[in-house]
Amino acid sequence: MNTKNNSDKNNHLLDINGLIPGLQKEDRRNERIMRNFQWLMWIMIPVYFGLLVVNPDKDLIWSDRVGGFIYVLAFLLIGLIMRHYYKEYKAVDYSLPTTEMLRKAIKRYKLLRPQKLYILIPVLLIDVGYVFLSLNHFKDVDYLDRVLIYQAVYLGAIIIGAGIGVLIWRKRQKPLRDAAVELLREIESE
Repeated sequence: MNTKNNSDKNNHLLDINGLIPGLQKEDRRNERIMRNFQWLMWIMIPVYFGLLVVNPDKDLIWSDRVGGFIYVLAFLLIGLIMRHYYKEYKAVDYSLPTTEMLRKAIKRYKLLRPQKLYILIPVLLIDVGYVFLSLNHFKDVDYLDRVLIYQAVYLGAIIIGAGIGVLIWRKRQKPLRDAAVELLREIESE
């Protein structure tokens, strides 16, 4: 019943005049999210660089500085990836021929795109950076136990974050993509 209710709710998307405003709204939302996240990274880079890399504090050991540098590198990569997606959403052109515009929307709102896997690099860098940062902390716990506990927590957080991302995609972007696929199929069958 819920599936029928969702499809009834999204019937307005099954014509081009209903789909384009939905795509424009979602593209603007994603553009804004990417811009804000990019700026957050640009702020975090100098903060972490100052606190963990160039800070003259004698209590900072080499592993803290290496971990901080790895964090800065990860934030830089995230910022560049978000910049790429910001430009992608900003450059969406709805004046293209309908079939081309629909194909691009279908591609843009596909859940798993190989280009999106680049985000795994900074995710892994953050993981490695934390391992370096944890070398000098919690000395009463065995180092391997610290790393394993952190890995379990970090992996859990990544899985939860990915799950939330999939739920958001299913609610906001999948109906747009499905409608675009259906419209494209109708246009190409004529």
